[in-house]
Order: sequence, then structure tokens, then C-alpha cells
Amino acid sequence: MTEDSGKITIEQAYLAAYEYLLRRWEYMPERLIADELSDMSLLPDGGSADPACKNEFVEALRTVLDTEAKSGRYSRADQQLN
Repeated sequence: MTEDSGKITIEQAYLAAYEYLLRRWEYMPERLIADELSDMSLLPDGGSADPACKNEFVEALRTVLDTEAKSGRYSRADQQLN
């Protein structure tokens, strides 16, 4: 998907970031935002400090776009009150 020249909306980018962070939290709930930012930092060559982060973000973006294409709406970011 990183080669795709298509554009996404600001809302889709926001939802992809939400999906990415939600997945990271589900995998490792004790991680701090500073850890995430460190992993996502870009190196002088443009690569991610943790290359898996970029791939995981692209997967999150695909989830948002695929969900919107199938059901018209990504809803995992909806606030849930119990």
C-alpha cells in the first residue's frame, strides 16, 4: 500500500492511527506513548526506527479502508459507554 498513489481523507488517516494504536495496546497494554513514538521515529534514511511499526500501520490503514469499502463505515473508534 505504501506504493499506492491514491489519496486518503484526513478522517481515514485519523481512523488508521486509532486502529494502529488500538492494536498495539491490545498486544502490549503496558506500552507508553513515548515507546510508540520512539519506535515510529524516522531514521536519517527515512526508515522507521522499528520497521515493523510502519508495516503494522499500513495494515491498520488497510483495515479502515477495507471496512469502509465493505460496510461504508469503520466503527471501532466509536465511543462506547457502558
